[in-house]
Amino acid sequence: MDTLLVPIDFSPSSRTASIYAASLAKAFKARLILFHAYMMPTPVTEVPYVMISVNELQTENEQMIRREAAVLHENFGVEVGVQVQIGMPSDEITLAAVESNADMIVIGMRGAGGLDKLIGNTSASVVRKAKTPVLVVPHNALFNPVKQIVYASDFSYSSSRNLFRSLLEISEMFQAKLHIVQIRKGGVTENSEREILSKNIISGLLGSIQHEFTIITDESITHGINNYVAQHDVQMLVMVAHKHTFFERLFNKIHTTEMAYQTKIPLLVLHDS
Repeated sequence: MDTLLVPIDFSPSSRTASIYAASLAKAFKARLILFHAYMMPTPVTEVPYVMISVNELQTENEQMIRREAAVLHENFGVEVGVQVQIGMPSDEITLAAVESNADMIVIGMRGAGGLDKLIGNTSASVVRKAKTPVLVVPHNALFNPVKQIVYASDFSYSSSRNLFRSLLEISEMFQAKLHIVQIRKGGVTENSEREILSKNIISGLLGSIQHEFTIITDESITHGINNYVAQHDVQMLVMVAHKHTFFERLFNKIHTTEMAYQTKIPLLVLHDS
């Protein structure tokens, strides 16, 4: 892992994410890129006021992000680059990750809450849009060496070394144990041929990484995962985000997005396309 892209908006939650990212970068001897995207303010009143120019906004944001970078470099000794871009934040973040060849996006989340209250949140949009692995850091999360990882899977997609690259690197760096957890609703007891094959493939990909498969019965995927995490001193949760059509997003819950709002530990989201 060589490059981590860290979107910041100068809020406490993004600062938490940048500190977590700096700790991770120090362990991997990687570089950080602090990234800030902004949009021009839209007038909401008929009262005349002085409109700030794009150049003024750009300069102000560059000054703030350089101060953030200097603090991280001083405290963690990692290389920190900065980038400021005008545009829709979620779109600019996903594009910047590709253009910078980032290995991971590390982004903060403003606490837990219902999806109905937080639709449109930049972090959730990045999770949905990005092809780069995304590490969602809760607003109050502190960095701890990653010794226990939960990878939640329904085995409905093809596993590969490319898909698991970030997971493998983190597991190997911290010599973490991997709990591969499947949530089943009551009444479902048998392993399908697809599940058995998928488990064999995953075991082959993990190699010498210590791992075990666990089945949990729960009517709610998020409830089952959160309960397991709370009982096993887990430092990181991993899920795979599937690409959905507009109508699937409209009528079905996207479990990775739901977990991004509810998790109390960092959530690493991998993408299967």
